[in-house]
Amino acid sequence: MHDCHTHSLYSEDVDKQRGSSIDAMAARALEIGLASIAITDHLEIDNVGSPLHEPLDSDGIRRDVMAAKEKYAGRLNVIYGVELAQMMHKPDVTGKWLEKYRYEYVIGSTHTLRDRSLFSSPDFFDGKSDAQLKASWELYLSEVREMLTADSYDVLAHITYPTRYYYKHGKEYLIDLEHKGREQFEDILKAVINKGVALEINTSGLRQPIGVTLPNRDLAAFYYELGGRELSFGSDAHYAADIGKGLREAYRMCFDIGFRYFVVIENGIKKHYALEKELEK
Repeated sequence: MHDCHTHSLYSEDVDKQRGSSIDAMAARALEIGLASIAITDHLEIDNVGSPLHEPLDSDGIRRDVMAAKEKYAGRLNVIYGVELAQMMHKPDVTGKWLEKYRYEYVIGSTHTLRDRSLFSSPDFFDGKSDAQLKASWELYLSEVREMLTADSYDVLAHITYPTRYYYKHGKEYLIDLEHKGREQFEDILKAVINKGVALEINTSGLRQPIGVTLPNRDLAAFYYELGGRELSFGSDAHYAADIGKGLREAYRMCFDIGFRYFVVIENGIKKHYALEKELEK
């Protein structure tokens, strides 16, 4: 199996008492029999240069990933990646960062809106009316659409990201993916297909109250029906114990839909792996 979305101690949202070094993440991946692990620590473009956030130690990440590559060569494919969030908020900063660090693999995502609203913040839902929360969801969708005009990433991550927080706070009815998911995401999924990037099936939701992958089965099936075939799978593990979790379930879900392969970026090269063979292991 291949876990293409993980976070080490370098990510700001990882608890420093519970988190793991890049070497420990790689060791855990090898221990559970993974073939690949992508280290994709958060690069929140909005936070670059902000006095409110610790600067991302990108030099340290690169050093530690390269050390892990050498240490585990021939036993584990360690991928030098990044989760690049809100790239369209500061495109000049994004371009300079990517030019400097030359990642093998870039995940594109949206966690924070332009008004600095952070869905995962404990107080995001406090005092907001349903109309305001609905408007935030619509703004999220518009920012995902905007990101699809950029050319600086390989995979579009967890496209239904805010749903896990709306569900947690009992506000999932404002999104109503069950009845309106396809309508809301049709243009986004078509853009993913036309762009040629892979759609991530993020398994973090399986470990959370929402209990589904991001996106869920219906949207993954809709992507397939529209002609989408490129997939990437990631646990979004922020702790070593979660590496690889949910991958087999997600592989099976997508195979049953009709997908037959998925993408892993190795040394900047797109490689395809057969889902059937992964499920046989």
